[in-house]
Amino acid sequence: MAYSLKGGRVYSVLDGRYVTRDLHISDGLISEVPAKNAKEIDVSGKFVYPGFVDSHAHLIGTGRKELEVNLENCDSVEALSTALNIERDIVRARGWDQEILGFMPIRKILDSITSRPVILTRRCGHIASANSAFIKLFSLERLHGLDGTDIDLGVLKERAFDEMEKTVLLTSGEVESAIEAGTKAFLKYGVTSVHSDDYHGIDYELLMQKLSSIVDLRVYEKFCVSGEKDIEKVILGRQFENEFFELKAAKLYLDGSLGARTAAMIESYYDSPGEMGVLYKKAEEIRPIVRRADKEGIQVCVHVIGDRALEEALKAFEGSKSEALRHRLIHVQIASEDQIRRMIEERLTASIQPVFVDSDRLIAPERFGPSRMENAYPFGKMRDMGVLLALSTDSPVESTSVIANLNSADRYFSRRESIEMYTSNGHLLANSCRGCSLELGEPADLFVIDADLLKANEELLSEMTFVGGRLVYSLSEIG
Repeated sequence: MAYSLKGGRVYSVLDGRYVTRDLHISDGLISEVPAKNAKEIDVSGKFVYPGFVDSHAHLIGTGRKELEVNLENCDSVEALSTALNIERDIVRARGWDQEILGFMPIRKILDSITSRPVILTRRCGHIASANSAFIKLFSLERLHGLDGTDIDLGVLKERAFDEMEKTVLLTSGEVESAIEAGTKAFLKYGVTSVHSDDYHGIDYELLMQKLSSIVDLRVYEKFCVSGEKDIEKVILGRQFENEFFELKAAKLYLDGSLGARTAAMIESYYDSPGEMGVLYKKAEEIRPIVRRADKEGIQVCVHVIGDRALEEALKAFEGSKSEALRHRLIHVQIASEDQIRRMIEERLTASIQPVFVDSDRLIAPERFGPSRMENAYPFGKMRDMGVLLALSTDSPVESTSVIANLNSADRYFSRRESIEMYTSNGHLLANSCRGCSLELGEPADLFVIDADLLKANEELLSEMTFVGGRLVYSLSEIG
């Protein structure tokens, strides 16, 4: 269907200004004149923006969070017991935080709550706890000791957690439901493109089939790899690419999370002397992956939260084709000025999550300590020194909310800068040339909202979201 949006205040990323004009959509693009059959929609006084791009998230993980038991507000054993008391063969839950819960939900506690198999993933997605029924059902005793995993306590960490997910694979129906729920979670905030990372607990062929079937959201998939041989799967996956699905990047985990104390640090955690996190790979193990990716024209994206992980990544990227492929660092929650300078030298880009600054406000000073806080969340310094940045939420770790992330980013950037990082920079980091100023001939990926995002700080939902010229989300029945 063609549309003509009448009288909206259309935002341009290029100059940061609004122009009141009609916006015509036909054949998936912004057109000069309305099509004969165009449906007119009065958006007078409302604001029209190019679709936002979440430069790092987990689409299926976001959907699973919507479908699984939400533990974000659990603050006691009683609240946890109530949340887990549901009729399911296997109870999957996510969102707990020991700082809010007041304790670690270890095996003994979970056994006292339910005899059903249960697995509880921490909000960061890097640690989980399970009860005896779940551990026995999937024979998880073999994972004891891996990355600090303690099966006696029912606590699985990092690669042990990943191995568990490879055992407890999602069904086709579960993947479809998760994609549908995850897509809606992004579209309702005007996010029309997502750099996703989904190869977790899912069969490869099934994942490619389901992602390449998406038509309501643009997905830039980062395929999770652990070694050079996995690059073959990225190459193989290119056959599934289409207008809405691209597979041009390999994702590599180098460490864990700050909340779980598994982010790899150069110095001990301030609140846990002697503990320095989990380092997945050293530079010499990463270089063959980068070299093969360079040869195949594949972007490499690395998860680095701690400064030790960052150091290994910087060494591994030395001399790579980063300028052409825009190899990327994801998170970068602590970095020295020297490390940022080396990012520039190697032409690395970064996906950052300003919202983490607020969600980590209680734990960051405890984990880093006062002397290292000056190097924590160095987003403003990265921008000032010339690193190309794009914003993201890492959903389901955080909400898909655009406003929440913009509010957090205000301490580092102007709103105009943040919107640029949330739109055009998001496409640039995917090596895409999609325009973001809603000019003639550009893709009709956009949303309408009753708020000036250069000023707004209250949570609002998109009133209408269009992807490829199709109305894919609406608060009201527009048709």
